Amino acid sequence: MKGCEKVGKVGLEDVYRLHVNDIYRYLFRLTRDARQAEDLTQETFFRAFQSLDDYRGEKVRPWLFKVAYNAFVDWHRKQARHPLQIMERLPERADLQAMDPAEVFVSQELWETAHAYLELLPEQQRQVILLFAMQFRYAEIAEVLGISLADVKRSLFRGRQKMRKLWRDQADDEQGR
Repeated sequence: MKGCEKVGKVGLEDVYRLHVNDIYRYLFRLTRDARQAEDLTQETFFRAFQSLDDYRGEKVRPWLFKVAYNAFVDWHRKQARHPLQIMERLPERADLQAMDPAEVFVSQELWETAHAYLELLPEQQRQVILLFAMQFRYAEIAEVLGISLADVKRSLFRGRQKMRKLWRDQADDEQGR
């Protein structure tokens, strides 16, 4: 199953191997919780397997991300109904032992700042930026999120503008001190 354009029950293992890491990373960035991301990744592939009969032959990757996004939305709604006090979660990190300590510090600080700024964006802008950062094309992002191509472009533009403004404001604050 080379490009995975069509999925059958036989090729689901191949699809899983090709996309599980990307799905997990996406869900981790949404939840900031490794265990929850693992659970939602499992839920995504479970739902995908269940809905193979409804699969219309579209590209697999955007279809799986749409399933993952819907699983996240369902989980998020449940959390809103049953709020729990959850400890602040740690950001995703690279292999810290393989990096220079100065690089680790800068990388960690940049990730934490970027993540904090992403959290300030409206949900749609945050989703579009995350999917774009994962190398999705505009049309694929529109398909995953169920929005128009124009909304994708607008959300990406406005989200980037807000992120740049936040970065500039932080730089101005640091220089003014």
